[in-house]
Amino acid sequence: MQNDYESEKMILVVDDEEIMRDFLVEVLEQYSVTAVTDGSEAIEQMEAKKFDLVITDLKMPKVSGEEVVKRAKELDPEYKVIVISGYSTLFTVSQSIENGACAFLSKPFSIDQLRTEVSKSLS
Repeated sequence: MQNDYESEKMILVVDDEEIMRDFLVEVLEQYSVTAVTDGSEAIEQMEAKKFDLVITDLKMPKVSGEEVVKRAKELDPEYKVIVISGYSTLFTVSQSIENGACAFLSKPFSIDQLRTEVSKSLS
């Protein structure tokens, strides 16, 4: 059930895979979601307006998720960013957290895992 508080929350979804973007948008339908296909678009969006949460894939052409995390933190040190990746190693997870991500989800992840991390990040 949607409430006004959730629908006001703005989430930016960044993934070069259309199926993953569509999945994230659908699962997060109670929020105001903007979906983009790469890191450069994400940075443009973040420079244009403030999001409550950014969910970014790690490995993307052009601009990586790592760069998205770094730019978000430059724009606002309080920015909340969740990194998702099918290439999770101890190094990529620790690097993402070190760069400022508040969470890391390894693909494939469950809808419950995603919703739990989004809830924690927005609270």
